[in-house]
Amino acid sequence: MAERVYAIYRIPIKEVSGNAYLVVRGKEAAVVDTGLPGYSDQILKSADSLDAKVSHIILTHYHIDHTGSLKDLKEKTGAKVFIHEKDAPYLSGKEKFPLPSTVPQEVIKLYSTYRHVEPDAILKDDDRVFGFRVIHVPGHTPGSIVLYDGRALFAGDNMNSREGKIEGSPAMFDWDRELAKKSVKKLLDLDFEMLMPGHGEPVLEKASELARNSIRL
Repeated sequence: MAERVYAIYRIPIKEVSGNAYLVVRGKEAAVVDTGLPGYSDQILKSADSLDAKVSHIILTHYHIDHTGSLKDLKEKTGAKVFIHEKDAPYLSGKEKFPLPSTVPQEVIKLYSTYRHVEPDAILKDDDRVFGFRVIHVPGHTPGSIVLYDGRALFAGDNMNSREGKIEGSPAMFDWDRELAKKSVKKLLDLDFEMLMPGHGEPVLEKASELARNSIRL
């Protein structure tokens, strides 16, 4: 009899056309990014409906639309929080956010509500977490990562989808635009069937082929 290895579920973050994800393996679940503030209950209801306990919270980067519900989710589940070492000081509040000057003022104001969390585990390039390989792709933020297992790519904001095409990271929010371009180029060398973008609809087949045909750096 066929057995499910793991399953991926998307929680849309409607205000920013963004995404949080649940990855379920057996009775355990990992949350990949938590969305804006106010989404912890929705994420937990989704996990409960799948009879899965949230044990891991893995963050692709520190931006508030990916970490806004982290503190609530951490307090409600006790799950371990994972983030790359280069973004950890911003998550914990030990260092000020390196927001580029191109970030709109209304977004900067939103960061005044940021609820800092001390991570439980620090990730580095080529680490493994919840069955995925960690790939460090700096540029969008100093510690941006993707999660990859040969079939699926959780891209954070390094790849987003729009109107049937895939785009690289948004220039307005990139900490280092040229480095971000190099990181996206690195990702184009990977083969992946499915793309779980930070923003936009997931791509469920031939995703790496679409990325190579869509992205112009």
